[in-house]
Amino acid sequence: MGIDKIQLSMAGPSNRLAPKVGAGAGGSPTEVFRKSFGEPIPKLVDISNSPFLQALFSQQGVLGRIRRKLVLLSGKKGRFVPAKGTVASALSASEETQGEDLVFVGVEFLAENHTKEDLLAGILAHEWGHLVSEFPHGMDPDQLTWEEIFTLRKEEEAAADGYAGKMLYRMNNNPEALIQFFLDPKNQKESTKYHPAPTRVAIIRAGYQGAKQLTHQARRLIHPGAVYHNPITSQLIAVI
Repeated sequence: MGIDKIQLSMAGPSNRLAPKVGAGAGGSPTEVFRKSFGEPIPKLVDISNSPFLQALFSQQGVLGRIRRKLVLLSGKKGRFVPAKGTVASALSASEETQGEDLVFVGVEFLAENHTKEDLLAGILAHEWGHLVSEFPHGMDPDQLTWEEIFTLRKEEEAAADGYAGKMLYRMNNNPEALIQFFLDPKNQKESTKYHPAPTRVAIIRAGYQGAKQLTHQARRLIHPGAVYHNPITSQLIAVI
């Protein structure tokens, strides 16, 4: 589906953040914003006149290579779409996305980092972790306190960091690029959404080492005839 087909429904804030009108003092209307687990949807970018961005998003481009690995290893068929004003963000399939799982990739971030495949793989694996997560299905944020929402969001982001670490090993990418990105002071902001950078780094390392250890255990336990090379990741995969 082309960008033009989704631009109208996703060019502004998410409907989950839309105001609902209630009665104020004396019966006058007032806006009360609904609580939400997510962020406003970034604005999409039309890349039809940018050969540079088209190449990055193509099947043969760096984003195409990363997406193929994520789809193969997760079984989730998400799609990358260009956006502005963001590094990256994810939105699970819904009416807003016309039934697609989407990862928004910031074009400003790409312009600065398009040659850093390990970093892009880490950022996008983190967002892919949100697509495979069950959060927040079945939860109504209006039934929770803001403190409960912030706690759930922080747990979800930590889980996505762990997923990124695991996938970086399975994708044959170095986690240090993502780690250094999080440790860079210019990327550290006070937030109720994330753990402090050192904690995020520890989670990523644990995810990476955990995936590495499981692979090594499989190599030791499975008969050599039941192990084959994955042509996408160039890593051994055990059939069990």
